[in-house]
Amino acid sequence: MTCEHRGELSMAEKYKYDLSKAQLKASSRTSALLAGFAMVALVELQYDAKTPHWLLIILGVVTALLVSVHLLALMMSTCILPYMEASGPSQDSPHVRLKFYIDLSWFFSTCVGLILFLIEIGIIFYVKFQAVGFEEAGYVTTAILGMVNGLKQLLNSSEQNLAMMKIV
Repeated sequence: MTCEHRGELSMAEKYKYDLSKAQLKASSRTSALLAGFAMVALVELQYDAKTPHWLLIILGVVTALLVSVHLLALMMSTCILPYMEASGPSQDSPHVRLKFYIDLSWFFSTCVGLILFLIEIGIIFYVKFQAVGFEEAGYVTTAILGMVNGLKQLLNSSEQNLAMMKIV
């Protein structure tokens, strides 16, 4: 398929433009939601005096990483998306030049950020159940989250394979 005008995109290029735009929007929404949740969870979680300090340190480190990763993804998507929308789908669109940052934002938000989120939820479960002396429930809920994470990784890799087949 040939382009009639210099700035016009082919169907495949238009698909890549739309995909990049959708990735940035999803990354922005997901990152804002999960970073906010992590901060609220850290502030509102009631800790028992007998909660092991190493567990609180792990919770603090995971929360800091989670918020940092999501804020970085949010910053990248917030900066790139208006620039893309202003230029529109053309040969000069920044989605080509900034593809690395678009993919990095997507990776931080959907892969690293969601894994850290699941780890944080597991730690919160453990802290809450440990406070009432029922550590076995903390182990079980964390194991369930581990299985969900494995399923998420499987589905994510299948989704990426399908997306690659559509492009080719």
